[in-house]
Amino acid sequence: MLIEAKHVSKRYVMGKVPLQVLKGVSLKIESGSCVTIMGPSGAGKSTLLHLLAGLDTPTSGDVLWEGEKLSRLSDARRAMVRNKKIGIVFQFYHLLPELTAQENVMLPALVGHAARSKHLKARAEGLLEQVGLTARLRHKPRELSGGEQQRVAIARALINEPQALLCDEPTGNLDSKTGAEVMDLLFALRKQHHLGLLLVTHQAKLAERADQAIVLEDGKIVEAERVAERKTR
Repeated sequence: MLIEAKHVSKRYVMGKVPLQVLKGVSLKIESGSCVTIMGPSGAGKSTLLHLLAGLDTPTSGDVLWEGEKLSRLSDARRAMVRNKKIGIVFQFYHLLPELTAQENVMLPALVGHAARSKHLKARAEGLLEQVGLTARLRHKPRELSGGEQQRVAIARALINEPQALLCDEPTGNLDSKTGAEVMDLLFALRKQHHLGLLLVTHQAKLAERADQAIVLEDGKIVEAERVAERKTR
């Protein structure tokens, strides 16, 4: 099993008021599979993604990567898992404005590996070609459209050859046509790179393209269904 959440809960304290965001959530993501997570605003979707990515820790329960509990890892080991095994795509692109598209894509792989920059330039160029941005290598974010910036962010998420791509509303800032193109790209890259793909989304129609569709409500899973099983009914 690539990623597993076991009875994960998350509570924040706002001033003196506790806020229970997740309540005993369990799920599994197999290598190469696609899972969508849907639900209303405030249901805990983004919080769950952050926990699965190791960006935050649960109040109770466990997140496991390949059977290894993230909570038992040292800070350095957990950072390595995030950097090498997980690619993350957010709603906001988080590109550095002073860097070119190619430099932004290279950035996660340059941490501690500056000597490999020549190899990484070639890899970044190849990834930008895969997302249709060969002609934009030297362009800075301000010179790119929203859809192009998100494609750069996707290429950046793939630079370290991760095992899974976790996407939090990746088309939330895009118009419907551009958003559809970005989603098509994500599904194509998933097959090409044999990635586990987790999509936090409001688009119910994307559930039809996933292996499993999960609905969160008030911090709990209220529906978890394998799409293939639903289609055979």
